[in-house]
Amino acid sequence: MSFWTDALRALQQVTLLQYKVEQALTVAEEARRHSIETRERLIQLETLIDLAMKRPAPPPIQPQLPEN
Repeated sequence: MSFWTDALRALQQVTLLQYKVEQALTVAEEARRHSIETRERLIQLETLIDLAMKRPAPPPIQPQLPEN
């Protein structure tokens, strides 16, 4: 009877291990997607900053006196 108990316990552990591996793979895939999205956003921000730094400054606005 001990053999069957040990065999059943081993099968339960294998099933639990398989479940945990599948969960870990799901979490890793979500992290990969998040990393890609973050990298894409960072590239967009870097591009905007680069374009803003290369843009010439507008001429200063001269204050206008009110007309009476």
